[in-house]
Amino acid sequence: MNNNDRPDELNKGFSLVELVIVIAILAIVGLILGTLITTGINLYQRQNKDLNLQTRSQLLQSQITTYITNADLGLYMPEGSDESSSMFAVLSIDNEYYKEKGSAQKQSDFENGTIHARAAIIAYDSEQGKIYYVAGAEGSADGIPVIAEFEDGKVKKVTITDSESMYSDDMTTWPVLSDYVSDFKVKVVDDAKVVNVEMALEYSERIYTYDFTVALRNDTSLYGPKSSEESESSAEESESEYRY
Repeated sequence: MNNNDRPDELNKGFSLVELVIVIAILAIVGLILGTLITTGINLYQRQNKDLNLQTRSQLLQSQITTYITNADLGLYMPEGSDESSSMFAVLSIDNEYYKEKGSAQKQSDFENGTIHARAAIIAYDSEQGKIYYVAGAEGSADGIPVIAEFEDGKVKKVTITDSESMYSDDMTTWPVLSDYVSDFKVKVVDDAKVVNVEMALEYSERIYTYDFTVALRNDTSLYGPKSSEESESSAEESESEYRY
């Protein structure tokens, strides 16, 4: 039988309608697969970002807790000890200085309320969404040499004794402790014995908030001279105790 004698049905190809249907089916299948793949990738990225943000926030909480706990002279708040602050100095006794000067000088300074210390500064920049931490000149973590002036057991003033030990006056050049920070406030409570910390880290639509307290290592209430009111109160208490 000659090939030219085949029925027309055997020589007929795909019709335009059939091609359109096939293309439409392939497009739908491709769209579904693409949506599933995109959804999976987005879900993975979001979970990964959530995990990173959670890990970052927990690490920041641990770091802040450690810095405050190690502050054997407490904290200094530029805005005042009774106010919440987004910037503060962590103060520790300058043991190297008093090792050279002797214990008598140390005791005298503690009674007078003028104590040589080492400071590390923690500051929050709301515009940048970052917390900065500096503890000396570039490459140094020894702390900034300062004199902390105490009154009634609270730090009233801090003076840097060596300007060259400071990293920079521009806070944005300081080492970054954490980013993605949307809120950060610290307040000393309970007569300078406890520090309350409020902070929040935010990325995209995810936010982690923390509100916790940290107990200071030392009771600083005995540092420095007493105000006249407190001295009178102490005298009255002593006299009352004596009468009884």
